[in-house]
Amino acid sequence: MGGSFRFIHCADLHLGSRFVGIASLDPEKGKRMRGSTFSALNNIVKKAKQESVDFVVFSGDIFDDGNETPLTRVSFADALRDIGVPCYIAYGNHDYARRWADSIPLPENAFVFPDEATCFHYPSEEDCVAKIYGISHSVRHVSRDLTEGIKGDSGIFCLAAVHCDVGPPAGSETAYAPCSLRSLLNKGIDYWALGHIHKRSVLNEYPHVVYPGNTQGRDVGENGRKGAYLVTVRDGRISDLSFFQTGDIVWETVEMDITGRSDVNSLVTDLIPLAQSNMFIRLILKGHGPLDRILRLDRRGFRELVEAKTGCECADLVVKTLPEIDMEKKRNAGDFVSAIIEYGDRISQMGRGEIIEAVCSTGASDNVRVIFENMSTEELRGLVNDAVLMIIEKSMEDSK
Repeated sequence: MGGSFRFIHCADLHLGSRFVGIASLDPEKGKRMRGSTFSALNNIVKKAKQESVDFVVFSGDIFDDGNETPLTRVSFADALRDIGVPCYIAYGNHDYARRWADSIPLPENAFVFPDEATCFHYPSEEDCVAKIYGISHSVRHVSRDLTEGIKGDSGIFCLAAVHCDVGPPAGSETAYAPCSLRSLLNKGIDYWALGHIHKRSVLNEYPHVVYPGNTQGRDVGENGRKGAYLVTVRDGRISDLSFFQTGDIVWETVEMDITGRSDVNSLVTDLIPLAQSNMFIRLILKGHGPLDRILRLDRRGFRELVEAKTGCECADLVVKTLPEIDMEKKRNAGDFVSAIIEYGDRISQMGRGEIIEAVCSTGASDNVRVIFENMSTEELRGLVNDAVLMIIEKSMEDSK
């Protein structure tokens, strides 16, 4: 008869993430973001103790991009010690080096998988109710299938912790430890505790193939609630798989339309239900009307208003609005303005590096190159579009 127990599956904590782009533009926001990855770890500890779980599985990238410092290592070791139950750890492509492993050892309840497939018995080999398999990365880029050496036991619940890429495109050069879903379903493993993909996903049930996603979103591309899974096993079979949130900060993309509006305060008031105090938002403004000019003239002031009214952090503001101008008519006029529009279109179609070079073509702009280098491609294209629209508006004023 199978055993009954509960465990937490988490991955991609990326402790010590630097958030360089945010920190360089706003040190206070950068500091808050750096602390958020450690808060997510603390939330895992709290959940483990509240639910009295039997063990915890960490499926790689505990530290960020080789950034295992004494602080991140000690923080992780203290968290494991506080959890108190066995913690099974498979390292990934970001934390394969483990420079401080000898001088800052993990506590006795930590079981680290080596760089070859290994099996631990829970709670012991004599009284085993679950076999826990796993393997760690030994180098940053692993091109082989790390799951090849893992084969479960049909007589007992089997779990495998691997940091890998399931189902990458054939011949993909960017995949880490690639493997196929089909191969995972025929290895006698009841629960594949995976890491590496930051988007939460259950690829299969019975056997379960699960990515919990990362524990804290780090940019707008990692939006939505982030967390881990609490898994309940009864009589050797998974009876419940429950997601719980660990990330205190939630990234979201919010779109607002200015069409038909002339009151900035009303626009922000309508934004309040969409932006909560724990959010970092990417606010996209679209549509056309008189607010276009105001928003473009003082983006920083508008962001400050949004943050004051909503309590959220407006980490990115994308203005895609248009003035009340017939752009197609201007584009086809065959005059100076149409040439400006054509030149702006050409720059917008360039790659990020080419746009930066075009924008920094003067001595004054080259002196502040670092500002443009910290912008996303979309922000740079928005900058070009703003410049074109301001020239058009200026030409219209001068012609009156």
